[in-house]
Amino acid sequence: MPGHERERGIGAMIKRQSSGDRSPVMAMGQTRRSFLAATAGLLSAATGSTDAGVSSKVENLIRWSAFYGVTADEAVLASYDIVVLDSAFEGSIGLVAGGGTRVCGYLSLGEIRISDPLLPLLDRAALLSENPDWPGTYRVDVRHPSWRSLVLDRRIPSLVSQGFSGLMFDTLDTPPYLELLDPDRYHGMRDAAIGLVEAIRARWPELMLIMNRGYALLPDVVQKIDAVIAESLITSPDQQTGGFAWVGPEHLKLQLMQLNPATSRSPSLPILSLDYWDPSDTGTIAEIYRRERELGHHPYVATRSLDQIVPEQR
Repeated sequence: MPGHERERGIGAMIKRQSSGDRSPVMAMGQTRRSFLAATAGLLSAATGSTDAGVSSKVENLIRWSAFYGVTADEAVLASYDIVVLDSAFEGSIGLVAGGGTRVCGYLSLGEIRISDPLLPLLDRAALLSENPDWPGTYRVDVRHPSWRSLVLDRRIPSLVSQGFSGLMFDTLDTPPYLELLDPDRYHGMRDAAIGLVEAIRARWPELMLIMNRGYALLPDVVQKIDAVIAESLITSPDQQTGGFAWVGPEHLKLQLMQLNPATSRSPSLPILSLDYWDPSDTGTIAEIYRRERELGHHPYVATRSLDQIVPEQR
């Protein structure tokens, strides 16, 4: 699909499924599992369903990729329908987007790196504890006006000026996790995160908005975003061995239930699965793609650090 015609096609594909008006890998420890279980309970109550939302086919297949390296072959990136890039990407976003690819910029909404050049603009009162899983990354108080201003008035305008035509929200698991951890101290964090997503949609209605996980927010933002990333859904880096591992069946079932607001919406919200595996093991990667498509998802299998483009072998 050449040029602008292909872009219109991808936009229509997303809109048909979505009526929305530093590696992102999270540690697979007990804390995360406990939070997932608690979130699943909230979603079950909110949606009145415990259905896993499993589909048997993928309609209107979306080819997508996430790459957080600095340079890459723009022609390879342009072969995807959607790509997620870091703001530090030094290649030509224009060349990637020229063939109709939607290029989305990485945007952390619940945490900030200590090396971030915009950190001095943030009121220190909005800076919370360091994320123990990611040294050098700090959680933020999304209720604080300073954080909202930094995101809406500085961060996103900068990404748009770089040529990004979409945003990929990351770390939106953090605000509801903190509120669950200490309801008194962090009361209103979940609502503030929802409000931030709504504000972004209202101010930039033309941007493609994709949320990585953020399952605790999904029932309230499902109409405001264009797709959701199901990260580490069936495979994940193994923190103990340094390799990769299949996600257990109970954990998989739990995550599928959390995706129910996306699958039960009419039309359904596209689910972009993001799994991790050794790029040299092409046989297992092919099996991951097959399983994800059986679930009705649009898969991509990445390296641990998302610093390499791994095209699907066909």
